[in-house]
Amino acid sequence: MPDVSSDIIQDIVAAISREPHLAQPQTNGRNNPATLIADFRKRGVATRGYLLPVELHAIALLKNGGKLSGKTKIALESNGERIVKELTGMALSSDEPEIAVRLLLGLDGVRLPTASCILAWTLPHKWPVIDIRAWSSIVQFSKGKIEPHLPGGIKVKHWLDYVRIVNAVASELKWTPQKIDLWLYGYDKGASKPA
Repeated sequence: MPDVSSDIIQDIVAAISREPHLAQPQTNGRNNPATLIADFRKRGVATRGYLLPVELHAIALLKNGGKLSGKTKIALESNGERIVKELTGMALSSDEPEIAVRLLLGLDGVRLPTASCILAWTLPHKWPVIDIRAWSSIVQFSKGKIEPHLPGGIKVKHWLDYVRIVNAVASELKWTPQKIDLWLYGYDKGASKPA
């Protein structure tokens, strides 16, 4: 990653201080991850330490706006219960962002944004969700120091940069990575742009 100067982090912190309301969830009802996070907390998914196939499917469905392509659905269903438990268990127990997502990318039908959702919606105090909107906000604040993602989508290198920046901002503000992620998403959605 290019040097993530304290300027980027401080610019994001300053912008959040001016507009903290952007950290509100941008969806409601059945497409709100807060509902899934609360359900996972109630059922002790994080304590259990792994996902069941039905929980993996629920995350993928929510991440994709309530619709899965036939190809993705078939791919997700091809993951046996044992492999889902083992790969999600190893990923959720890892403190290393690259190891955690690479393990999850071993599941059929899981791409990087969904892998980050698995981590963040199971352990919201530890991980953010990366998506095009949140990543675009980081790129905007970098003022050319970080390149936008390529047309092929968000890659592991973007995830690693994103986690470092989000964690630094979260530490500074005493917010969870999930809340910083929500703010970045809301910021890109149109409320503001860096000066």
